Amino acid sequence: MAPITLFFIPYAGGSASVSFKWKKLLLPHIKLVPLELAGRGIRSGEPLKDSIEEMSEDLLRQISQELVPGDPYAIYGHSMGTMIAFELYYKLLAGGYGEPAHLFVSGGRAPHIPRNLPWLHDLPADQFRTHLRRYGQLSEAIFDNQELYDYFMPVLRADFKAVEMYKYMDKAAPLHCPITALTGLTDNTVALQDAEAWAQHTDQQFRVFTFEGGHFFIHDEVERITNIINESLELSTVTSRIQN
Repeated sequence: MAPITLFFIPYAGGSASVSFKWKKLLLPHIKLVPLELAGRGIRSGEPLKDSIEEMSEDLLRQISQELVPGDPYAIYGHSMGTMIAFELYYKLLAGGYGEPAHLFVSGGRAPHIPRNLPWLHDLPADQFRTHLRRYGQLSEAIFDNQELYDYFMPVLRADFKAVEMYKYMDKAAPLHCPITALTGLTDNTVALQDAEAWAQHTDQQFRVFTFEGGHFFIHDEVERITNIINESLELSTVTSRIQN
């Protein structure tokens, strides 16, 4: 099987390290490249980006160091990462990298579905803290550690701003690659029909998988997620070989 690069894009407040545990479960020919967003993880010393446009441009520069135009690749994004992945797709095409073999959109509504919730990124500190506790974005250990709390708050505000200020613009053409959507059945931020609406953004195969869990099923369903990735990328490779 020909090697393929899988780029992982994390959720708001998350780090690329979320995907590290996938490495031993992915097929040998799948090279996992976790993409770290500015201002966190190994890039914690860099200025934060606070728009999907800036984030996708930033990750495009990272990918250019990992990928040669024409090399096979796929993208997996979770939550905010799905929005970045969607915009990144069109930037990669414009940069001559070609179509990805597959796009995995996990824990995120289709980009054209509007957000009906009030903005949260500019709430006063106490209200923002209350929301995060309710949302389950952070563990209680972070709220009990002032140093950790002070580190994560600017990151989360920047990420929430990027998500809340995102404006979907119609594209000249849909994605020309298969899309697989993954969603938690008890996710109170993404309805099943909002995940299914990703089907409108591809002229290729679309599938949706549901999980018994909430927004962060990505932490608990490692084996099933990697099985879906393995199967999907094998199928995409076979289909591409037949078409060519």
